[in-house]
Amino acid sequence: MTHRRLTVAIPARDEAAYVVRALEALARQVGFDGRPLGGGLFDVVVFANNCRDDTANAVRRFASHSPQMATYVIESDLPPHAAHVGMARRAVLDWSARRFSDEGRNDGILASTDADTVVAPDWVAWTLREMVGVDAVAGFVDIDVFERQRLMAPVRLLYARERAYRRALAELEAVLDPQPEDPLPRHASFVGASFAVTTRAYLAGGGLPPLAALEDLAFCAALRRIDARVRHSMHVRATTSARRQTHVHDGFGAFIATLHERADHLQSVTVVHAERSIGQITARAALRRLWRGARDAGDIASVSAILGAPAQAWQPLLARNVPFGRVYERIIDRVAGRRAVYPSQSVEEATIALCNACASAKAAMPMRTTAASGAG
Repeated sequence: MTHRRLTVAIPARDEAAYVVRALEALARQVGFDGRPLGGGLFDVVVFANNCRDDTANAVRRFASHSPQMATYVIESDLPPHAAHVGMARRAVLDWSARRFSDEGRNDGILASTDADTVVAPDWVAWTLREMVGVDAVAGFVDIDVFERQRLMAPVRLLYARERAYRRALAELEAVLDPQPEDPLPRHASFVGASFAVTTRAYLAGGGLPPLAALEDLAFCAALRRIDARVRHSMHVRATTSARRQTHVHDGFGAFIATLHERADHLQSVTVVHAERSIGQITARAALRRLWRGARDAGDIASVSAILGAPAQAWQPLLARNVPFGRVYERIIDRVAGRRAVYPSQSVEEATIALCNACASAKAAMPMRTTAASGAG
């Protein structure tokens, strides 16, 4: 039997209508040769919390009829203040991490998805491949094609424009602050519906924060804080539902509801102002170079201008014995009140501005290389 390398953790609350479809997709996993993955390479754990429907029994019935994939269900009634997706996802990931740790295998991979999400047939295969040389992989999640077709045209248009904005942001990050483990093509999201992390990195980051919403983004921030290597893979793909009624108040369902509301009022989606995003990425890249030991007066001036604070306010925090992610967070917190304040911006305007900034940065790259060569 093949040694188990990965455990898929799924939080589920009243998901009897969706969870079997999610499990069927996992049971159909194939390798790059198209042959079924089996032999204990991975297993699945569903954490059925506070369910008032048939979720747990649906998982058990599936497990009994699909012995080729080890599937477990944990039932729990969390107290009211903790009965949310963050606590549920943390509970199932913690359980999976302890199992790997008890086996002395901190290289074991913890993967996360949702009960209303269908992973691609090669999701596990690509996850295992993309995890080589990194600590975590963020998969790309899109709306199920059939559910997307059922959305009103104005909603589909807003969704497409928001996706274009995310692509522009991802490309700008890769150009201005490139990381060897996260090259283009890549995306810019980290969502609970599709990510994977080594047990070692999961524990080092303190586990998934038990937040009522946006726990996935908080976990990504925790990984950044310890300089974990994160790859935003376009190969690890999954689709999710476009439903508006979910148990998560600020999750993907809330985003879909916002698209409907905006479309009903003939309004665009608003996002972070492009100038703020550009400044944030530029400052992070410059601070990273300075943290690594570069002595660049241009970087110092640039960071001071973007943060609106003199160098003496933030340079003392550039400690080499502290992970860069933590250093960056401390600097941003220290000068947060001094940074320029930008209003929100329409997604269309922000996308154009990000694309223009990316084009300008690419155009300037040969000039920088030439100047550096001449100076050397």
